[in-house]
Amino acid sequence: MRGRNIRRPMEFNGHRFEESVLTCLSGGPTEHWSIDVPTVLWMLERIAEGDVDANTVRNKLRQATLWDSGCCGECDRASEHYDDARARHEEAVQQWNSQQAQFDPAGYPYILTNGKIHVRECHHPGRPTPPRFPESLHEFAMLFDHCGGNMGRVFEELIHEASGGAQWLSVHEVQTRIARYGVQAVKAKLCRSCKPSLPDLAPEATMLQPACWSWPADPVTLDQLRAEAALTPTSDSHVLPEQRASYATLERWHNDRCAVCGEVPKRGRLVRDHDHASGTIRGLLCNSCNITEARSPSVLFANYRKQPPSSILKIEVLYLPAGFQPGAGHLPAVAKDTISQHAN
Repeated sequence: MRGRNIRRPMEFNGHRFEESVLTCLSGGPTEHWSIDVPTVLWMLERIAEGDVDANTVRNKLRQATLWDSGCCGECDRASEHYDDARARHEEAVQQWNSQQAQFDPAGYPYILTNGKIHVRECHHPGRPTPPRFPESLHEFAMLFDHCGGNMGRVFEELIHEASGGAQWLSVHEVQTRIARYGVQAVKAKLCRSCKPSLPDLAPEATMLQPACWSWPADPVTLDQLRAEAALTPTSDSHVLPEQRASYATLERWHNDRCAVCGEVPKRGRLVRDHDHASGTIRGLLCNSCNITEARSPSVLFANYRKQPPSSILKIEVLYLPAGFQPGAGHLPAVAKDTISQHAN
C-alpha cells in the first residue's frame, strides 16, 4: 500500500475551508480514501448551520475522489508528461532505425540472442526491435512511477527492453569475445542449428594484448612517476611501508584504468590481482577482468600473466590480505589470534 495526501479546499454556500486534506491509500486496483478530522468537523458545522445538506456534502466528497485522468493517481501525475514522452519516443525510434541501417550484413554477420550466437540468416532468433512505447496512459504511468518520475530513466528502461533481445554482432565483437574468454567458451555459445563458423584471430592481433602493453613505459615517463610517487606514497595499511612508494607508482601508472581491458570502472574500484606462487601484486584489474582472469584460458589473459604491470615497471609489492598487521611477523591478524588461543 502507498499513500498520497491531496489538498482539496472545500466550499459550501460561500463558506470555504482551505486546509482540507484527502488521503488515498492504494494497492493495485484498490483505493481507500479518508479525510482529515478538522474538515469533517467543519462540514458537520455547515450542515448544523443549514448552509448545506448531507446529500450535497456526500456528492462533493465523491467528486473529490475522482481523478482528473479518469483512472488513478499515477495517471494524473504522469498525464502532463505523456505527450512529451511520446514525441521523444518517436525521435528515439528514428535514431534507432538510423543506427540499425549501419549494421550491414558484411560487417555484422552474427546475431546474439539469449546468450547464443547465430548467423544472420538463422530463423531461430528474433530480430532487433525498436523501443516500444507504452500502449496506454496507464501503462506509461506505471513505468513513470516505477522510475520515480524521472524521464531519463523511463527511456533507459525502454531502450534496455529493446536491446535486451536480439542484437547484431560484428566480426570484431566476436573476435573480442574469443580473445577475452577463449575459443572453447565462445564455441559453447554457438547455435547448434546454424553452426556459425568463428572468424580467425591472428596471434599478433591487438585485442590479444592487454591494454597496459600500450601504456607509456619509456624511462622518462617512469622516472617521473617514481619521483611523484616518492613524494606521495600510498598510506594503504595493506602495503608494507618500504613498498608503498612502489605501489604508488603502480597506481599512478594505471590511472584508474584496468590493466587488461583499459576501462575505468563505472562502479567500485580496481582490485589487486596477484600471483599466487610468488605472493606479489601483478596489476590492478576491474572486477569483471579479475573474475575472468581466474577462469579464462584465453591468450589475452595468458599474455597479461606473462608480462603484467609489475614486470613492465620492474617493481615488487607483496599482496597482503585484509587483517594483515605490518611488523607482526607477516601473519594475518586472524592467524595470530588463532596461534594465541592454541598457546593458551
